[in-house]
Amino acid sequence: MVDPAKSRSWRNALSVVAIFALGTVFGAALTIALGRGVRDRPFGPRGGGPMRIERLARELDLDADQRARVREILEHGHARVRGLLDETRVQIREVLRPEQRDKFDRMRPPGPPPPD
Repeated sequence: MVDPAKSRSWRNALSVVAIFALGTVFGAALTIALGRGVRDRPFGPRGGGPMRIERLARELDLDADQRARVREILEHGHARVRGLLDETRVQIREVLRPEQRDKFDRMRPPGPPPPD
């Protein structure tokens, strides 16, 4: 007979692995989607956003109103992605033991501190 505690332990471990795998796939897909056709600089917190807006404005001949609206759309999209990534980290932390959370928090890239 299968020990329920061992079964639960394996399920928890597989859940964590699945969450990391999904995060990796999502991150790769997002990188490809946001970076497609952009050779100047990558879009992201290092300042690629304004470069992308300028390129879109130049190549599509956007007027001032369109440029402002595109900027808002890109900023909103970036905020949504950041929120989704933060929410994912919170969910991962919920399945970790306290010592694992500490280690996981040290693995976090630079940015705002994780919520408790």
